[in-house]
Amino acid sequence: MADNKVGKRYAEAIFSVGESNNNLKEIYDALNSLMEMYVKDKEFKNFINHPLISLEDKRDFLDKIYKDETEEVKNILFYLLEKGRISDIREIVAEYLKIFYTKNQILDVEATFAMELTEVQKAKLIENLEKSTKKKINIKVNVDKSIIGGGILKIGDKIIDGTIKTQLSTLAKQN
Repeated sequence: MADNKVGKRYAEAIFSVGESNNNLKEIYDALNSLMEMYVKDKEFKNFINHPLISLEDKRDFLDKIYKDETEEVKNILFYLLEKGRISDIREIVAEYLKIFYTKNQILDVEATFAMELTEVQKAKLIENLEKSTKKKINIKVNVDKSIIGGGILKIGDKIIDGTIKTQLSTLAKQN
């Protein structure tokens, strides 16, 4: 919970800077890249967290990795480094994305079906969801072979289970 508060506080500040500089996407890409490195590259994580490596050396290293980024973006990364918050990068990125989606009226939807949807089916699903929610939809479709038919939609913290298994189970409970 404390991590989430830290992530939210930093994400709000970073988002505010991004809005004023009109570079929200560039900032997100750099934050996401930093998170990927920190999570997946053990050597990078050890380097960033090592107490005997100077802040200046770490900063120089980040500067080389992000040499193509604007000064504003690099300054945000350096700020996170200086404040010792790179270890909170997952929470910061998650909160940043939440703020971005909220401000742009975008909903994350996770859909699970027995088989892959065609592009036409996927487009129709997105269209129907956008009509019912009045928001743009960012959809991720999963395939779960254990589902006989129907599907499961996860919209935020709401789950709509329209699988045949669930419908049969509901019918059995009613009788």
